[in-house]
Amino acid sequence: MSDTAASARSADQVFDSAALFDALPDAYLVLNSHDEVIHANAAYLTMSGRAAHEVMGKSIFVINPTLSASQMAARRDWLLATLGQLVVGESRMSPLIRYDGHPAGNGDGERYWQARATRLAGVGTAAPVVVLKISDVTDQIVQSEQSRREHAKLRSQARLRKLLVDEANAALQTHRERLEELLAFAKVGAWELDIATGYMACTDQCKANMGLSPEETINEARVFDELMHEADRRDVRAAMDRAIAARAHFEVEYRVVWRDGTMRWLMSRGAARYLEDGSPQSMIGFTIDITARKASELHYRAIAEEEQRAREVSERGAQAMDHFVAAVSHELRSPLHAILWWTTLLERGTDPSHVNRAAQVIERNTRQLARMVDDLLDSGAIATGKLSVELRQLDMAALAATVAEDLRLDAESRNVTLVVSASTPCMVSADENRLKQVVLNLLTNALKFAERGSVELSVTTNGQCAELVVRDNGLGISPEALERIFERFEQAHQERSQRAPGLGLGLWMVKNLVVLHNGTVTAHSDGLGKGATFRVCLPAIQAGHRADAAR
Repeated sequence: MSDTAASARSADQVFDSAALFDALPDAYLVLNSHDEVIHANAAYLTMSGRAAHEVMGKSIFVINPTLSASQMAARRDWLLATLGQLVVGESRMSPLIRYDGHPAGNGDGERYWQARATRLAGVGTAAPVVVLKISDVTDQIVQSEQSRREHAKLRSQARLRKLLVDEANAALQTHRERLEELLAFAKVGAWELDIATGYMACTDQCKANMGLSPEETINEARVFDELMHEADRRDVRAAMDRAIAARAHFEVEYRVVWRDGTMRWLMSRGAARYLEDGSPQSMIGFTIDITARKASELHYRAIAEEEQRAREVSERGAQAMDHFVAAVSHELRSPLHAILWWTTLLERGTDPSHVNRAAQVIERNTRQLARMVDDLLDSGAIATGKLSVELRQLDMAALAATVAEDLRLDAESRNVTLVVSASTPCMVSADENRLKQVVLNLLTNALKFAERGSVELSVTTNGQCAELVVRDNGLGISPEALERIFERFEQAHQERSQRAPGLGLGLWMVKNLVVLHNGTVTAHSDGLGKGATFRVCLPAIQAGHRADAAR
């Protein structure tokens, strides 16, 4: 190959390298060992806004003289930090440098540059050079700063939102605690019931009202099957069902039984919440302990009922006293009139047959007056607690039979059949006269109302009890009269047309005399027109005890 051709190829290679360097898209400067610019590609000249002659052969520290003195000083420090003590083969990235405007003086705003310096060894005997890549990173910086600011703004907004949420939660918790304190002070517990599952969310006070501790769980089944009083469950359930169906609230009072057996009264009020399809989803409400109020209410109700009963008793007593006064007037007047009439007849008459009959009438009416006076005196002694009994062993069957025989003529005069059932000896500890009075009053009472029927008397031993029964088939006793038949001055038939002779003291005295003998007396009737049965039970003396007493 000729020297001419070799020279041409060498020239082409040099040209091509220079053109390639100039065509690089990034801005490059090449500095010699004196930090003078020996090459500047087109990209650098365009970026810096300079012509080649303005930078070529000049020190890197003095180009771009349009910058302010402070920025020139900052640029010098930036270059020294990038180029200082850079050894061959080393690359170094410079820090950022900020310009107020474009370095060429034809731009506004801030610009940010960054450089990468690489020291290369010279070719052949040439001295090392520094290749300096200059980059305008303003857009990246602006975007990074904008992104940083956006992130900072988002972080600030997130912190603000969290702060607001925390403050709202704290305020809500404070309000909730205050509300719970107020509700607990008033013993008001709040609850919510899930209708589908039966689960209940309750406050501690709600559980306390039901006798439970705060950590215990509670549900609908436990309330109705365990805690609520059995007698109240159906009414409470019905009230809740009605409220759901009517989309209204309910209010109920019911009892709960605590573990220690204490019974408390609670009042619950609530309403249902519904889904969009109209089906009930849950119920919310509150429960309050009303035990003190209920106790006062029940107390005053009991007082009112007692006062009502007292008024009724008083009214019945007044009516009974009126009847008693009328009866006494009538019962005393009749025998007295008979005695006075027959006494007058004896004074004026001379017929001997009249004398005998008058004596009988006067004797009979005198005895009747005497019995009424005795009854009045005995009733006064019983009422004041001054009547006493002298107990001794006697045969109640024999005593009853004797009294019945004494009344047989009276029964025959009334066309009443008196039947005394055969009986075995029945020993009791009693006062003979008072026990006779009991039998006499029961039989006399039966004869009055038998109305030409029959009266049955029987005495039997029924276990530990000596039982005397007087049964008649007469007028009978109504259920309302049966309740007060043993009261003082009472008669089963108060109407004047049905009223029997007497003071209304007989059955009252029977009851009190039987009680003095540690016994009981009861009356039974199937109603008006169906007769009546009176049953007296006294403690019987067993055979072994009778033998011991005889010895």
